[in-house]
Amino acid sequence: MVTTTDMTLSIVIVMSNTRELLRNCLKSIYENTTGIEYEVIVVDNNSTDGSAEMVEEQFPAVKLIRNSENLGFSKGNNQGFAASAGRYMLALNSDTMVLNHAISAMVHFMDERSDAGACGCKLLNEDGSLQPSWENFPTILSEIFYGTPLSRIFPHRKRRPFSQGVYEVDWVSGACLMVRRETIEQVGGFDERFTPAYSEETDWCYRIKQDGWKVYYLAQPEVVHISGQTTKQKPTRFAVQLQRSKYLFFRKHRRLPYAWLYRVLKGTACLAKLTARCLSFIFVKRARHKTIQVINEQWQVFLFLLRPGAPIPQQEE
Repeated sequence: MVTTTDMTLSIVIVMSNTRELLRNCLKSIYENTTGIEYEVIVVDNNSTDGSAEMVEEQFPAVKLIRNSENLGFSKGNNQGFAASAGRYMLALNSDTMVLNHAISAMVHFMDERSDAGACGCKLLNEDGSLQPSWENFPTILSEIFYGTPLSRIFPHRKRRPFSQGVYEVDWVSGACLMVRRETIEQVGGFDERFTPAYSEETDWCYRIKQDGWKVYYLAQPEVVHISGQTTKQKPTRFAVQLQRSKYLFFRKHRRLPYAWLYRVLKGTACLAKLTARCLSFIFVKRARHKTIQVINEQWQVFLFLLRPGAPIPQQEE
């Protein structure tokens, strides 16, 4: 990793085939980031839609790294960190748009709070509504009961407002995650086993806090995040990938018996959902195509939980 620290901030954007989203993201950075010295590093994971060429033509100040294959989020960001020169690193998704000098505000916060190893900001959906951008570290119960009435007893989030204030939290979204260089030098970058996606920021924040740093959520800086574009294209694949990442997190940080118990309980929950969906398919005539999709998704998740070392499906059934 480059050790020069005259640069205040290095913004690392990992992308693949998101040309128009990336264009808007870069434009928003340059229009809304002032008062700090920063660089932008774009890591192109083998795009075929002209994303890299667009960067070269329209944003010549950007440092462009072109990969011959898609290395995923974690490896791509680590590449960018290794080529960076800032005191802080910002992992920023290409499907984001920076508002109202949000990045500058995050830098100023990090300057003022020497105990802050990392921070994230308020994320907004395209319509301006709030998007959850921080959570508690996962537990078996919070994962099993997520989306059910019992999630109030085992919540992913403590009951805090999104709209104002500064909060110490467990982890913040990797869509916009700022980390101190000193912190990265101590704990390392993203764990590249969390590939291609999910839980890499959870694991990173866990290690950051284990090393004595704090992680903060800032409610004033705002960034629009157009989430879920890739997931919508291959929902089954990413549903399985999500469970793989949860299992890996538990096995790494809670040890093997905890991870195995998670597999058993989550597998049981999958069977219950499969049964309910199959009955729905038989007795309810509406939305059968959606029902078939959910059945296939839950079946693939169940198969993975039976054999967590099995390959993740690459194509939708």
